[in-house]
Amino acid sequence: MLNFSKLMEERTFYTVYQPLIGSESGEIFAYEALLRTTPIINPKIIFNYGRDEGNLFKYDSAAISNAIKEFPYSYFEKYILFLNVYPSSIVHPNFKDFIENLLHNYPKIKNRIVFELNEDSCEKHFWKEEFFSEGLQWLKCMGFKIAFDDVTFNHFSLDFIENYKPDFLKLDRSCSENLSALIEKQITIMHFISKMKRNIYVVLEGIETKKDFQTAKEIGVPYLQGYYISKPHRI
Repeated sequence: MLNFSKLMEERTFYTVYQPLIGSESGEIFAYEALLRTTPIINPKIIFNYGRDEGNLFKYDSAAISNAIKEFPYSYFEKYILFLNVYPSSIVHPNFKDFIENLLHNYPKIKNRIVFELNEDSCEKHFWKEEFFSEGLQWLKCMGFKIAFDDVTFNHFSLDFIENYKPDFLKLDRSCSENLSALIEKQITIMHFISKMKRNIYVVLEGIETKKDFQTAKEIGVPYLQGYYISKPHRI
């Protein structure tokens, strides 16, 4: 079994990147960074272990800094980078120093990073904390954007979205599964998008077939991500 503590401390892991495209242009506008290990282990297992031993922030910050380090620096001139982050990291006392150090070491990341909030059920209580809301506002003031991940139609009310004002909403892969065959799902997505303000962009994840890809474009989903477009890979 892998020694997770050693793996994260010595950073013997790596990052892969999955592109996000604009549905109209078909061009890549961003990448999402994803942690990988050899042998392959579900990252959730690694981060859950970090939480159990009280080192989740250490694990999370290591994954974030490595994702930036391995992303070609020149790419920040053209592409946005989505980075997963746990809500508990945002309220951690060392988070602001961590972010300021990243900005010092990689100044090009300002206005080019989207922090994608992890939807782990163990983290839900952090969303209600005042420090969490303040942390999101601080990130925006520092030149970062915010994304809600794994959004479903019965999750994240419009009032909740209005209160936190994310820049991106990433619809869960359950929303795209068999999209081409399910008219009701298509109508629901179109209605959802119509409710969003112009400065909130919707990404549909889990596009895995040509038919679902074409349908998503036809119903006006602005941004798409999934294995049909590209599998995560090293750059």
